[in-house]
Amino acid sequence: MKNLYLPFLLLLSSLNVCAQDYKGIWTGHLRAEVYDATVLNMQYILHVKDQNQNIINGKAYLYRNNPLKAEGALDFIGVIKGSELNLKELKILYSRIPADTSRFLCIKDLELTLSQDKGVDNLNGTFTGAGENTLPCYPGKAYLQRFNKDNQDDIPPQLLTTLLLDDRDPNVFMQTKLARPIVIEVTNNVIELEIGDYLREDGDIISVFHNRKPFIKNLPIVNKKSIHTLRLNRDTELHELILYAENLGRIPPNTSTLKVFDGTKEHQIQISSSKEVSAVVYLRYNPAQKNPSQ
Repeated sequence: MKNLYLPFLLLLSSLNVCAQDYKGIWTGHLRAEVYDATVLNMQYILHVKDQNQNIINGKAYLYRNNPLKAEGALDFIGVIKGSELNLKELKILYSRIPADTSRFLCIKDLELTLSQDKGVDNLNGTFTGAGENTLPCYPGKAYLQRFNKDNQDDIPPQLLTTLLLDDRDPNVFMQTKLARPIVIEVTNNVIELEIGDYLREDGDIISVFHNRKPFIKNLPIVNKKSIHTLRLNRDTELHELILYAENLGRIPPNTSTLKVFDGTKEHQIQISSSKEVSAVVYLRYNPAQKNPSQ
């Protein structure tokens, strides 16, 4: 009986790790120091709006009142690996920083670890990043707690109202809802995207955005396939593609076929977008492990 009981416990432990729920609000701060001098100390709030197994997305908020008021918000996506969370901010939604300073909002990559202290979930780790001007930001550390009655007063009332209202709204991009993402595993960082019509041509036009930045603009969807090469950052595991319908053609909705080829495997999916909903594909970069004997 003991021999059966141990594997059962291990199975339960594995299921508990997989079932960890990150959805909700996490509040804390970011801190960076250079030669023992603090160069960044801002309140940081993660709002995990959606979790699909081990993939999350949502919005990040930054706020500081003293000595220099500043605030901003960004979209993010992330990958969960057990107690580890790798999070990537995508796009600055708004930034309110005094114009008479040289400061700017940083788009960050965070590596966080989930732990518990006195029954409270914590996410702590490090971050790096760069501004929209590509200038690097100071690296630093992140300290977050799951939102609870003991830390709710740490969030400014106006921002807390924004968070609670935002919880009722879907993720949006260019005034369209974002569909539940399709996740594709790729093993190489150079990806070939092939886009074409899978039905008859009807004048559909799409634009493709990689991590919220324009990648292909105003592409007519025709029977002749259009091929594009996308280079993924090797240091980033999860990459987002949004297929946005510029029109609906003569026969709604906007439809196309997307083939993703990473040099080893080919994936083909049917894409459907409208003026209300944009299709989303996540490319999860997991490089192939080379055999040491090769």
